[in-house]
Amino acid sequence: MNADTATIDLARALVRAPSPSGSEGPAAQVLLGAFHRMGFDRAWLDEAGNVIGVFERGEGPTVMLNGHLDTVPIGDAALWPHPPLDGEIADGRLWGRGTSDMKGSLACMTVAAAAAAEHGFEGTLTVTGVVQEEVGGLGARWLGETSSPDVIVLGEPSKLSLKLGHRGRVEVDVHLPGTIAHAAKPELGENALYRASRWLARLEQLELPTGGPLNGSTATPTRLVSHPTDGANVVPGEAVITVDYRNLPSDPPDEVLARLQALDPDATLELTEEQAVSESGTVRLTFPRVNPAYLAPGENRWTNATREALREILPRHGVAFEEGTWWFATDAPFLAESGAVVVGFGPGEEELAHTTRESVRLDALEIATEVYRDLALALLAEAS
Repeated sequence: MNADTATIDLARALVRAPSPSGSEGPAAQVLLGAFHRMGFDRAWLDEAGNVIGVFERGEGPTVMLNGHLDTVPIGDAALWPHPPLDGEIADGRLWGRGTSDMKGSLACMTVAAAAAAEHGFEGTLTVTGVVQEEVGGLGARWLGETSSPDVIVLGEPSKLSLKLGHRGRVEVDVHLPGTIAHAAKPELGENALYRASRWLARLEQLELPTGGPLNGSTATPTRLVSHPTDGANVVPGEAVITVDYRNLPSDPPDEVLARLQALDPDATLELTEEQAVSESGTVRLTFPRVNPAYLAPGENRWTNATREALREILPRHGVAFEEGTWWFATDAPFLAESGAVVVGFGPGEEELAHTTRESVRLDALEIATEVYRDLALALLAEAS
């Protein structure tokens, strides 16, 4: 079986194994089985439910190829042009939930690692499929604490371009007080919705940090709820606005909170806290709903080696080298807790992730498989 067929077959098998966040077991077993069939030296599920496969070839650095197993829900299957869990091939594309984000990448990485091992190298090459990326990053947080690679190639969709980071995400609930009264005599109370409207007007005019490779912070209100919620004839005594704040590394969460607090000193700001539990129940983590900003060091040895390798590899496949940053958050900051430099490269298209049009080009899967193989070999050889 050639590499193209092996990649597509594995990607289809992964798509056909439903893996909504927190229930990745079926897809994890598909990936683990592929590791065993393709001759990985060791392959296992860790305590968090992550799938880990390793080729060990003596002394040398450790290069990790990483992706996440979980997907967002499929939504209304009737809205999809092709069944979301069938792994159907049509119009030169593989269709279905997770094809772009990011089971396609994991299939490419698995086949590429086996090809790299067949070619030969010195060091350790690891492929990891992590869990719960879409809901807080439990798998990557655990992997960041329990592994120590030198460099990690993250396969989030990037249209075959190099990605070196992204803005962070801080989810803030802003509680604005009012005074409950009968709606027939509103002057007896203070309507929290009017207070919310004034706060939103100030937010719209708020000056935020700008510049740099991540292009500035943004603050987007995404939800407004008034309390009490069960009376249409009651002046609301509280309004809660949820803000999705995308921040730069130079705009940390404490400064974000201070900036939003200044819009109304009487408001109460709350970072939502969530508890993540592995499918087995073995790992339990509690953390605020904050995804840190990440930017790979610009002149780092591994960043430079990746850039130089891709400049050489991509033109061989008719792909122009491009470098940038993602506009969405990823597991990169959690993976970087391992001490590794994280760089990004994936075959998927960012705009299709989480949509009913999710798909990936077959030729992009073919190219990515070969690029991952050559990139891994280049990184291992450079370090050696």
